[in-house]
Amino acid sequence: MKLTVRDLRKSFGNLDVLTGVSMELESGRIYCLMAPSGSGKTTLFRILMGLETADGGEIRWDAGRPGGTFTPRFSAVFQEDRLCEAFTPVENVMMVTGKRLSEKQVCAELCRLLPAESLSRPVSTLSGGMKRRTAICRALLAPFDVLLMDEPFTGLDEETRISVISYMKEKTAGKLLLLSTHQEEDVQLLGAVRLGLTGQAQAGADF
Repeated sequence: MKLTVRDLRKSFGNLDVLTGVSMELESGRIYCLMAPSGSGKTTLFRILMGLETADGGEIRWDAGRPGGTFTPRFSAVFQEDRLCEAFTPVENVMMVTGKRLSEKQVCAELCRLLPAESLSRPVSTLSGGMKRRTAICRALLAPFDVLLMDEPFTGLDEETRISVISYMKEKTAGKLLLLSTHQEEDVQLLGAVRLGLTGQAQAGADF
């Protein structure tokens, strides 16, 4: 599968958030989008997922087989965890896995990132880092062709980040992974291709 973005543009009022963004991404690779805060990374992700509409430009998904373009399945980790706070980590993950995975299988996957004792607790009682790992696991266990992760390692210490990255690489093999990060070290740990944005928003704008 291949994603081609050509001259993508997006403005909010008089503020140009994305200006002439172009890139080509392929399945089986990991891409890290690195740009200053307010440069439009989150807006780009939202446009790719169909949550925002671009003002101009082209987005093309090529299946790489007869039949031409197609609509990929997305999974995502947003800057906010977006978990159901009253549910346990297991219940949060099973909301997206359906019958593909049993509760026992989901517990086994979560135990790779979280202490076993935390799996039966409401998410509201977990630390910020535990919530983040729950959100990451949920995204990785959902069915997807494309995984978008918006600063996924926020709140994770170095040791935890390394273990999470190892798990991510295993679960995204053969898929397309695009994430935003401010850490050059993450690019190295992921073995990722480093990307930038050509369009810049004003400093401090949060999009």
